[in-house]
Amino acid sequence: MDSPAEMNSPATWLELAESKLDDARRIFEIGLYNDAVSRAYYAMFYAAKAALLSEGLDLRRHSSAVTKFRELFVITGRVDAEYLRYLGRAQSARERSDYAPFATLNKEGAEEIFNAASAFIGKIKELLK
Repeated sequence: MDSPAEMNSPATWLELAESKLDDARRIFEIGLYNDAVSRAYYAMFYAAKAALLSEGLDLRRHSSAVTKFRELFVITGRVDAEYLRYLGRAQSARERSDYAPFATLNKEGAEEIFNAASAFIGKIKELLK
């Protein structure tokens, strides 16, 4: 059994991010675009959490994690601001898909979020090498 420290490691959260991204892809393929966007956002959030854990921070609130990610990675130039925009767009889309379920996303909108999530996770993997 993994120790609590191993379970809360950057590698564990990055692995979870990749798993959620794979779930998002499968959900997208069956046409459940709102659910795919939600999974894609969580994939990005988990990747951001991995990055923050690599800096010794374990933030659970989404807004706190996004703010600290901006401070530690974007403002310092370690990650381009484009990736923060990806995260912000995905968070907004996820909130709409989860809390305004009748405002459905179309295929193109969901695909854009999925592609952004894939790029975001790739960037975090590169950062954590």
